[in-house]
Amino acid sequence: MGAVDVILALAKVFIMILPGFILTRLDLLKPPHTEGISNIITNLTYPFMVINAMQMEFSLAILNNCKYVVLIFTAVVLVAMLISKLLTSIIKIPVSQSGIMAFMMVFGSTGFLGLPVLDGLYGKEAVFYGALADSSFNILMFTIGIILIKQAAAGENKLGALETIKGLLNPCFIGALIGLALYVCKISLPDVIGGPVETIGAATSPLAMMVVGSHLARVGFKDMFLCKTAYLVCLLKLLVNPAIALIGVMLIIGSGTLFGTVIVIEAAMPCALLSVILSERYKADVEFATKGTMLTTFLCLITIPLVAITLQHI
Repeated sequence: MGAVDVILALAKVFIMILPGFILTRLDLLKPPHTEGISNIITNLTYPFMVINAMQMEFSLAILNNCKYVVLIFTAVVLVAMLISKLLTSIIKIPVSQSGIMAFMMVFGSTGFLGLPVLDGLYGKEAVFYGALADSSFNILMFTIGIILIKQAAAGENKLGALETIKGLLNPCFIGALIGLALYVCKISLPDVIGGPVETIGAATSPLAMMVVGSHLARVGFKDMFLCKTAYLVCLLKLLVNPAIALIGVMLIIGSGTLFGTVIVIEAAMPCALLSVILSERYKADVEFATKGTMLTTFLCLITIPLVAITLQHI
């Protein structure tokens, strides 16, 4: 089934956490440093990574599949926001955490973690569809997702019109728009430009893992496993989220397609590292984001193989 491939892919992630963890414990990496790194990621490296990922050969079939991804994940976002709202009122989750919880429930590590997992489970064709899903997913992450984080940082359920517009006009979303425009217009960046864009974008994963490792060193493993709300995040992200995506796939695409399978597997990925990066960038509850992100990454060693096996019998 490829469970070993899943574990190996996740092991690479954990290894990349170590530099930030060790440097912080040695007091060489401090909060002002990680805040600066987070700004570099959100304003430079991640937009470049998105642009590079969308440098694919144009295809009407791919563009048609893109609308299904956006439609299904938009539905997932809306359901997640509803669930978050209900949980906030039922179990009294602070507004400072409810927005982050909604973000973590919906947005996962579909890129640098999801693509290696898809390669190990289903091969190169799945990686191709995964890259498409990740590019489409980013558009939602950098619009609705950032607004959720900013709501949590502000401690309010609503933002004014100006704050909402600022949430949409962020470098990550602009990078996705540029990448999509280049794709639709069939424009391939010349190597003198595309090369640096790819190189700068490739720095996103190691920098993001360094920030996460640094925050984990400050939070501690014990606090992470003792955080009850983080387990609720795990339930929502690793089990409820792929279930919602599966329902959407069954209703819109149907069963038995590799493309539909990829969407569900991507929905089952652990919380996106950007939940930590953006929480720090916008002064939200970064400690809570770190606990939820790391705990889902640990537990997905069990849940992703279970989701993959379930899809085989549908």
